Amino acid sequence: MNNTFNFNRFGKLLAMDGKKYLRNFGVTLAILCSLNIATWLLTAVFGFTMPTFVRWMVIYVAVFLSCILVPAKAFGDINLPREGVRYAMLPVSNWEKYLSYVLYCVMTPVAVALISYGIDSLLTLLPVGGFRHYIKSLGVMGSTLDFIKEMGADPSVVFDPSDLTSDYLGLFDMFNKIGSVESWNYLVSFLFTTGFFMLGNLLFKHHKTGATFGIMMGFSYAISMVFQTLVFSFSTAIGRFMENFDFSEYGTFISGVMTTSVIIYALLTIGLYVGLFFKLKTQKY
Repeated sequence: MNNTFNFNRFGKLLAMDGKKYLRNFGVTLAILCSLNIATWLLTAVFGFTMPTFVRWMVIYVAVFLSCILVPAKAFGDINLPREGVRYAMLPVSNWEKYLSYVLYCVMTPVAVALISYGIDSLLTLLPVGGFRHYIKSLGVMGSTLDFIKEMGADPSVVFDPSDLTSDYLGLFDMFNKIGSVESWNYLVSFLFTTGFFMLGNLLFKHHKTGATFGIMMGFSYAISMVFQTLVFSFSTAIGRFMENFDFSEYGTFISGVMTTSVIIYALLTIGLYVGLFFKLKTQKY
């Protein structure tokens, strides 16, 4: 059974894990998706405008928190000596356990991002609160709803997607960036972070999130120290390179560096998820 996959059995496992997920993480999920509502309430009560980049940061924070919290809160018992034995004895294969675990943990940040973005977009339609911005083409203070009304009242108003970007957090700009190196970097980063905390959830039996976060900070510090050492060691060669560097090719050079870093990051992420599978498969109680 360890090497088999059955859709009917997998569906039952998803339903069982879904009930546990909602019971253990449902309230936290609702709070994370409501962070931008709390931000909007602050702007409505105190009467100030919330810059677009701050609203983006609120969504990023909600997504990051979901990445690090969901493994331990929703599946924190799967490696414990007492509760984990029941999980180990489930009549399902290792592949089914692994896919269910990964699916719920990976889709949670996606759900938080989409729900938060949708809520933010709806909040821009409200007549109060600091999510309403100056619409440059009309010269009026208003929300996207005002813009739509003006378009209906004046046929000469030409629709310009950039006029909506301040209210909708750069919706059109975001769509244009899909498939770019920047979008791949965000995707790999959130997959790596989620996988790192999923693995930490299996490695540690106590203080799962805190211990994993400490390991991640230590790992990041070690990488930065190695990078600084390499830069210092090759400082002379780097200086000569910069003297002869053609700054007209700066954009191409940066793009190449980012692409290389994303590829390396993606390989590390793949290795992380492979290790996660074998750790779940060989879990001892």
